[in-house]
Amino acid sequence: MRLTWSTPLGPVPKAETAPRLSTAAQGSSTLKNTIIFFLVLIAAVTGYFALKSQLRLTPEGVKGKTATLVRGDLKLPINATGSIRSARRVEIKSEASGEVIEIARFAGDRVKKGDFIIRLNPDEEQRSANRARLDLNTAEARLETARISLKQEETVNPTKARAAIEQLEQSLRMSRYNFNKAQNLSESTRSEQEILQWDSTVKNQEAQLESARAELERVRLTKVRAEQEVKQAQASLETAQFNLADAEKRLSKTDIVAPIDGIVGDIRVQIGEVIQGGKTTLTGGTVLAVVLDSDNLIVRADVDEADIGRILDIAPPWARPGNDGSVAAPALTDPAEAKSLSSTPLPTITVESFRDREFTGLIQRVYPEPDPRAGVVTYFVDVAILGGRHDVLLTGMRADVNFTSQEVKNVVLCPNDAIRDGPLGGLGVFIPDPAAPPEERATKFVSCLFGLDNGNFSEVRCDDLKEGMTVYTQMPVSKEEMESSSERSKKKKQSS
Repeated sequence: MRLTWSTPLGPVPKAETAPRLSTAAQGSSTLKNTIIFFLVLIAAVTGYFALKSQLRLTPEGVKGKTATLVRGDLKLPINATGSIRSARRVEIKSEASGEVIEIARFAGDRVKKGDFIIRLNPDEEQRSANRARLDLNTAEARLETARISLKQEETVNPTKARAAIEQLEQSLRMSRYNFNKAQNLSESTRSEQEILQWDSTVKNQEAQLESARAELERVRLTKVRAEQEVKQAQASLETAQFNLADAEKRLSKTDIVAPIDGIVGDIRVQIGEVIQGGKTTLTGGTVLAVVLDSDNLIVRADVDEADIGRILDIAPPWARPGNDGSVAAPALTDPAEAKSLSSTPLPTITVESFRDREFTGLIQRVYPEPDPRAGVVTYFVDVAILGGRHDVLLTGMRADVNFTSQEVKNVVLCPNDAIRDGPLGGLGVFIPDPAAPPEERATKFVSCLFGLDNGNFSEVRCDDLKEGMTVYTQMPVSKEEMESSSERSKKKKQSS
């Protein structure tokens, strides 16, 4: 049933209602209000942080950071890494061949030069020595025979040949005389048969004389050949003597001994193993053992190409490339003695296994060519380890080497964070203004020169900065800046 209102003037007309919004339109309006809310919130947060940053409300931001100038020493370091190795590493190869029958020393054992390490079975080398001795005896006999033959060709045969020539010459003269005498007889007394007989005798003796002279020449040539045979026999004898000496030397080398004082680094053979001597193989023989000079250790450090120039500046003369040998590296073990030879501090060495210990070194050699194995250009620098307990350092250990290229002592040091550009140019530091009250947080710029810089501190080179003075490493916010910033913030709020 439909109800209506009525009045004395008649019924009240029904008012027209506004059209109802659709669901989609209501969702769009809610999304728009949400976006507006978040934009206002972001603007408020951004303004808050901007105002906070502008006003520097934290105590540290307002007061700044300070540091005190101190007095001390400053070094300009060069750091490099490398590995420890022995200054001398000797690989022992046997000149003898044979079976290993005894091993007297093992890896890690300390040895003196000449100490027995390994023994080979000497039977094979003994047989070689016996054969060489027999060859020597044969060569001596052959030389003696050649000398006898030469002596015969020098004395007996030439004498016989000359005697035969003299005899034939005399006989020929007599035969020619008789022949001429028979020809000069009168026709009534001479005999044609006798003339022919003497003529035949003369020609026969002339032929014999030529043959005797040829025999003398043959004897002379035989002498030359005999002299050559003596020389050949002498050379064969010398070869046999060398072979015997070599065989006897190899026989003596069946006992392998230490070539230097040091520590046995490795034994590379076992009992029962048969090895070939270095004289009989193209590879130079089998490595039996390695001996390391443990009293002279070095660090071979890799130095970057950016630092090698400064290393050359502090390297001693014997260590620089191009040394002609006129300056030799001294045999030093005492750091104090080595320090007297260097104008800069000696390198210091640390190893991972003994971080609590520091070893002293001396630059021994700078290699002129870069390391071909490295991906970047680095140069080898050998640093001898001085005065340390080398028995605790093992070859192959990684080591850090610290070189000091420059050093100043007892100078005023300033933190690099405090060094700034001045208002009118140049470098200097800001200090608290002594003429202003502390609450003003006023600063004063002091211009200064700075020297050696190690990356953290710099050497102060001016009289205006003294030990104990306070310098700013982070600038403070002065009272005027705070008031000005606050005023700008108020104006910004009013305008918004």
